[in-house]
Amino acid sequence: MSDKQVNFGIVLSCVFILCGPAGLRAQDLDVSPLSWDFGSVAVGSSSTATFDLLSAGPSEVYIYVVALYESDDLTAPHADPRDWESPSWSLGAFSFDPATYPILFPVVSSPGSHTFLDVIFTPPAEGDYQAYLFIMSNDSVPPPGPYPFLPLKGAGVPAAVPVPGAALLTLLGVSIVGYLRRRTL
Repeated sequence: MSDKQVNFGIVLSCVFILCGPAGLRAQDLDVSPLSWDFGSVAVGSSSTATFDLLSAGPSEVYIYVVALYESDDLTAPHADPRDWESPSWSLGAFSFDPATYPILFPVVSSPGSHTFLDVIFTPPAEGDYQAYLFIMSNDSVPPPGPYPFLPLKGAGVPAAVPVPGAALLTLLGVSIVGYLRRRTL
């Protein structure tokens, strides 16, 4: 055995003895769900999905950025969310609910605590929409890991417009019922 191997073994033994199992902690951010399909939503209406960010490890989790992102890629030419001065509150048809969006970052989650985050889908026109919920944290245990991109998708569909004849029949029915009630009194 060489001197380097002996010294390395001594260092590892000292670290384990001094730190013990409690000193070797991992941060674990458990996110649920890991993706969301809003399905078909009428244009002008909205649908909300709630994401649960649970600090599942034995030590605090730091959440540095929560943003909506157009791609699941941090390389050029896409902007790097880690360089943003303020996160993106909305992107196309997707937005955060201000009531559940953290105001200040980093968010420090103690072990066992939950942070709930609502994402709202409001399609402005018919068509398919896609975005990513980006979370940057010190999570060291995948999934989701320190830089997850959680896919969001939904479809805008035409709003239901009442058939003109149906509205006329409803009005006629209400009128007839009113007339018959007055006659029987």
